[in-house]
Parts: sequence; C-alpha cells; structure tokens
Amino acid sequence: MNKQANKLRIIGGAWRRHLLPIAPVEGLRPTPDRVRETVFNWLGQDCTGMQVLDLYAGTGALGFEAASRGASNVVLVEQNRQVVAQLQENKSYLLSKWPAAEGGKPPSIQIEANDVLACLKRLASAGKQFDLVALDPPFRSDLMQATLPLIKAVLKPSGLVYAEWHENMLADEAALCKALNVQEIDALRHLKAGQVHAHLFALPAV
Repeated sequence: MNKQANKLRIIGGAWRRHLLPIAPVEGLRPTPDRVRETVFNWLGQDCTGMQVLDLYAGTGALGFEAASRGASNVVLVEQNRQVVAQLQENKSYLLSKWPAAEGGKPPSIQIEANDVLACLKRLASAGKQFDLVALDPPFRSDLMQATLPLIKAVLKPSGLVYAEWHENMLADEAALCKALNVQEIDALRHLKAGQVHAHLFALPAV
C-alpha cells in the first residue's frame, strides 16, 4: 500500500517534501502535484510577502504551499469541522518545522472555521484585501457562482484569482465577467489536468 496515498506533499519552499495527513472525508482531494507545480510556476515560484486567501481550503494544499514559498500571511477558510481540525494539526506541525535557515518569523497562518460566503462578507467589511485569492469549491455545486461576486471586494488592485473548476471558466469571458461583476478580466493562464480546469486571472484595477 502506498504510504503517501492519504498524504499531502509540500512540493516547494521552506517545507518542501514534508508530508501532511489528509482528513478522511469523502470527496476531499488535494490539488494534484502537477497542477500545483504549474500554478506556482505561473506565480513565479516565490510568494514572498504575499497575502493569500484560500477559500474552500480542504487539504490546505494551496495555502500551505504559498506559506512554504514565502507568503507572509495566509488565511484558509473551511467549514467542515473534521477538515478544520486536521488543518489546525498540520499548521502546528509545519510551524514547528520552520527552518532556522529561513531566518525571521514564520508565516502567519489563520484557519477560519466558517462558511466561505459569510467569511468573505466579513473580510470585506473589515477592509481586508489579498494579493491572491484561491478558490476550489466542491465540483458541480452552485458555490462557484455564489462566491465569484464577492471576490472583488477582498482583492487588491494588483491581485490575482486562482480557481479550480470542472469546466473552462475562461471559455466564456463575458459570463465570467458578469459573475464577477466587472467589465473585463485579464485572463492569464489555463490548464486542464484530468477533470480539473485550473485558471489564473486578474481583475482590472479600479
């Protein structure tokens, strides 16, 4: 039996090669290594100083990877209590392994046990904004459409959106703009890996 089958592997940065347990919850799946490697290639590998919001965090693959690569502040939002408990354990483990060679303070990692839509509204009301917002809602749910209109309020003018979905969201930019409540987007990257479509795009600066 593959000992890594139920593990999440950090693939780059300070915590490279560390393996993290995944909560035994049906349907919970980390972003595949190949996709994550590609995404962080898109971002330039180095996330130093970035403020990152990981929505529908699940395994924490994207948020923990960003923290490993230098993001200064990462907020992971997840509603499932069992998944949240595992995220908390993995956070504690990773912070205990912050290498002295990195110098300075380890990244700030905050785990929000909350409904994503409610959390987005609260963050917007508090004036919080992020360099990167990642969202990976359950496939074939209505949560992507419900979440997209709330993204703009928590994104910095130069910020990026990374989204995973079961279809190519960039195939119809007009529909995506309507969902985001913007006039246009800057479609940067798209990748299809199996059933997963990965997208990176930016919203126009206001």
